[in-house]
Amino acid sequence: MGGCDLVLILRYRKAVTYGHHVLLAALEEHSTATDYRVVFADSAVATVTAIREACAGRVLVLWSFYSPDAAALAEELAGIKAAAPGAVHVAGGVHATAEPVQTLDQGWDIAAVGEGESTLLALVDSAGDPAGVQGLVYRDATGRLVRTGKAHREPLGRYRAFPLTYKRMNPIEITRGCVYACAY
Repeated sequence: MGGCDLVLILRYRKAVTYGHHVLLAALEEHSTATDYRVVFADSAVATVTAIREACAGRVLVLWSFYSPDAAALAEELAGIKAAAPGAVHVAGGVHATAEPVQTLDQGWDIAAVGEGESTLLALVDSAGDPAGVQGLVYRDATGRLVRTGKAHREPLGRYRAFPLTYKRMNPIEITRGCVYACAY
């Protein structure tokens, strides 16, 4: 794979691919000094392999999931962490936004809260260091809960709905979030 500052491994599951595509589209349009690589991992085994083969000292595994999937994915996460330690596992999406502390308690290292475009871009700019990146909840080295505040929200049309580089397409969004005023 060659050397780089950061590897982003997407735990790529059919149920949540569109969210990953939007994040990748934002990243594709973003200029950063960080040399990064993106890897799609469509299974736990592929995730373990990607972590072990990563070219960087800092590896972020990006997860996105709904609440009904949280328990099963926490079990998968535990297996991945045991087989390939050292990566930082970042949970995003609906469940992490609604229940960030529970998400951390289930084993994820960082919960990304809210829309993730600006948060991911800032994480990439910082080469994966969460300190000072808005839109995160995590525990520091002493175990203290750190909430970095709300992520910056961009207008819906700010980024494409899909990345051209990775040829992963989405339907076109005309709205985002819950029309019934849910917390997400």
